[in-house]
Amino acid sequence: MFPLITHFEELLKNIQPPQERLDAARDLPPLVREYIAKSKDFPTVYPHSRLAGSYAQKMAVGDVKDVDTLIRVPGDPKANEPEAKRLIQDMKKLLDGLPKALGFEGYAEAEIEVERARRSVHVYFKGKDFHLDFVPCIAPNGFESVLYVPDRGFNKLIASHPIGYINLLNELQEKHDRKVKPLGKLLKHFRDCQMKSRKPKSYWLGALLVYHIQQNTLDMTQPLAVLFYELLNAIYRQYDHLLYTSNVATPNLPDPILGHNISWNWSRTHFETFMRRINEGRNWAAKALETDDREKAIKYWQKIFGEEYFPSEVETAASQLAKAGLPGKSYVSSTGLILPSQPASGLYTSTIATKFHGIDQG
Repeated sequence: MFPLITHFEELLKNIQPPQERLDAARDLPPLVREYIAKSKDFPTVYPHSRLAGSYAQKMAVGDVKDVDTLIRVPGDPKANEPEAKRLIQDMKKLLDGLPKALGFEGYAEAEIEVERARRSVHVYFKGKDFHLDFVPCIAPNGFESVLYVPDRGFNKLIASHPIGYINLLNELQEKHDRKVKPLGKLLKHFRDCQMKSRKPKSYWLGALLVYHIQQNTLDMTQPLAVLFYELLNAIYRQYDHLLYTSNVATPNLPDPILGHNISWNWSRTHFETFMRRINEGRNWAAKALETDDREKAIKYWQKIFGEEYFPSEVETAASQLAKAGLPGKSYVSSTGLILPSQPASGLYTSTIATKFHGIDQG
C-alpha cells in the first residue's frame, strides 16, 4: 500500500482558497460589525455579527467566494410569523451602503449589485473576487447557543446552531490528531471535482463526516488516504439500500447538533448522482490502496481529486523541507509531515541528530 502522505499534504495545500479570499474572511468581519452597529435604522444586538460558514469552520476549499456572516437582531422567535421576510428586506436596505462604507478603492464609483436570497442577503463587489453573504438571526442567548434564522419560505424562523457545529468540529479535530478538517476538505473537494451540478450542500457533507467519526466507523489512526477510502465506503454502505428498495427515497440526514433532518429537500435524482460518484470514488480509492505500483496509485488518486490538484512528484519539495528542518531540530507529525519546529499539539517525533557529513573523499 502507498499512503502517499506527502502527496496528500500537497493536495491539501493546492485546494486552499486563494490567499486574498482568506484575508477577506479575516479582515472584513470587524469592519462589517462596526458598520452594522452604527446603524440607527436597523437595530442589532451586541456583538452584532459573527463569522460563520466554511471560513469560520476553517473548512473552505477551492474558489469559495462567499464570506458568510450572521447578523444578530432583536426579536422573539416564537412570535415571528410575519418577521422573517421583513428581516431580509430591512437588512437589504442596510447593506446597500456597505461596499461604499468599507472604503475599498473604486467601490464608491462601481455599480454595486445587492441581491436578495431566500434566507440571506448577498453583497457583490464588481471588480472584486469575493462576496459577502449575510443571514439575519434571533439569538436569545447569544451566538454560542441555539439561534433562529429565516427558513426558505419566509413564513417562519427555524432553529440552527452554527457555532455549536464549529465547536464540535474543533473538538473532534483535537481529539483525532488534527485529521478531521483535512478529511472534510478532501470530501468537499471530491464533490467539487466530480460533480459539476447536483452538488450536495457542504453542511450535508460535514454532517456525514461527523456522523461516521462519532459512530467509530473510521479508523482515525490511519493516514488520510485510508481514511478517505473508509469515509466514502461508509457513506455508500449507509445509504445504498435506498437505491434498490425505493424509487423515491432519499436520506434523512440528522443535524450534527440539533438532530432534525437537514436533507429534507435532497431530490432523488441528485441523491442518485451523488451515490454514483461516491461509488466510483471508493472503487478508485480501493484500487489506489491495493496496487503495488506507486505510479498507478498516483493515477487513481488523480482520477479522484483531479490531476491538476494531486501532484505526481513531491520528493523534491519534501527533501527541501527536510533540509530546512535539520536533523535533530525538526519533527515528524503522525501523518508523516516534516516540520521545522515543534508543533503546538498532536503526536510527533523529533528527528535524530547526526554527525555524519558524507564520505571523506580525501
